[in-house]
Amino acid sequence: MLNRSIIIIKAKVPFLDWLRSLPDPDNGTTIDEINFDNTAYLLPEYDMDGQTEHTLEKYYDAIFEDQLTEWWTDSTHWPSPRKLSIFKEWFDVEFHSLILDLVDLPLEDE
Repeated sequence: MLNRSIIIIKAKVPFLDWLRSLPDPDNGTTIDEINFDNTAYLLPEYDMDGQTEHTLEKYYDAIFEDQLTEWWTDSTHWPSPRKLSIFKEWFDVEFHSLILDLVDLPLEDE
């Protein structure tokens, strides 16, 4: 068991609308395609009794920036300012507090 929690981010329609508003948009992209292989982020352990919101407040901006960069690297087209309320409109968030490591090799950071 790892001393981490995990957060999984899933795009919602407002994120897709933003993608379609970009210069040279790929209007054929769907929510299902965006969410085919969602990014999971390791976070510090948290207490299930109400710490998820505090954890999200602490890390949402880094996650938001990472999600935007995956699709569009020109930050002049990103929402500004990037607020937690916009993040919640654009993404569903799943918290998981139990991470089991079934691999018999050390964790590596690239």
